[in-house]
Amino acid sequence: MMATVSLLLYAFTSRISAHSWVRCSDYHAEITGRDYDESQCTGWIRGWEFNSVTFGQDRGVNYQVGLGGGQPLCQRALSGTKDNNYGYANADKIAQYTSGETVRVMWPAKNHANYECGGNIPDTSMKLYMNPNVDPTADLPNNAGTMTAQGYTLVKDWHDGCTPQSDGCGFQNCPKYCEDTGGATCFGDFVVPDVTDEGYYTFVWYWIFNPGSPYTSCYEAYVKPAAANSNTESEFSKSAGSSATVTGYITQAPICLQYTDNYDTDSLDDWVKNKLMAAMSDSDKLNIIDKVSGSNAMNFTIQIEHGISTGKAINTVLWDGTKDGSERDDTMCDDFENEYSGTQCANCKDVKTFALESGANALNVRFGTYVAMIVALFVAFA
Repeated sequence: MMATVSLLLYAFTSRISAHSWVRCSDYHAEITGRDYDESQCTGWIRGWEFNSVTFGQDRGVNYQVGLGGGQPLCQRALSGTKDNNYGYANADKIAQYTSGETVRVMWPAKNHANYECGGNIPDTSMKLYMNPNVDPTADLPNNAGTMTAQGYTLVKDWHDGCTPQSDGCGFQNCPKYCEDTGGATCFGDFVVPDVTDEGYYTFVWYWIFNPGSPYTSCYEAYVKPAAANSNTESEFSKSAGSSATVTGYITQAPICLQYTDNYDTDSLDDWVKNKLMAAMSDSDKLNIIDKVSGSNAMNFTIQIEHGISTGKAINTVLWDGTKDGSERDDTMCDDFENEYSGTQCANCKDVKTFALESGANALNVRFGTYVAMIVALFVAFA
């Protein structure tokens, strides 16, 4: 069988590195989904460069920190001064804002949205803060339990006016999410606050996934006060988009098993297919690939080719998360542990969904053994 899928099929990432960060702090184009264009970005976060880097590529950019514990709030310490662009290697990638204008910030989905192909993904808090001190020489101390108590000003709460965990709200504003759940383009707009003094200001992108500590991305922006009677209405360039046509979807779920000597591993394939049968349509295709066995342990990937109508049901069977950040007890792995005493079953990596495409910008790939070999490079034995 021949099928087509984007290159991002190979970007299989672990849960540990699968959270998000600001990819662009000043993006000038419309977003229709999977259409990020680096030439439209004029703002990077502190300490990172993204030339020739795929949108959503994991390099350890994500940063999580507890509030009030004294640790650095930002992913990198503030270095330099306004006289040397705060150490940014590319001064063209320091955001330039004007008070009153609308700015667009971009981040990768990293499998953390819902839409019609998944569900039960939390989004506890999604905000943007600013250090109100112009031309700062250091970050504000992380010595209080809230951002405002530390001295930051709330610029935008992306949950205002919408219901968290719903499509298009907060972190989960990711058009065409189901076509690439890991690398989907997500964005949020905000109005630049009024400032009295022109100069550099530090902004903090602040996202809480599961209830607990936030993920933060800090960046500097040069902000000008709005001129009298100026028009600060923003116009975003038309997205280049994609001419490829989506013909279907593939969901991949890496599973880790530990079992006793009494378990018959030869029965695994039939057991998995029986558990997923009710969630799949007659035209959906299931394969179990990349089996790696050890001493009373096995890793494998469940791969299902399906249409959009069954995506959510399939993900519900395979994924153990809930919108409140806890774990469910009614998934395929839970059934496995209940049926086979003494065993352990878990999602050892994120469940991911990819679009199958035909037309321009799509890559022909033969599935089956070839894909299994590629995925094997990314699924390490636990």
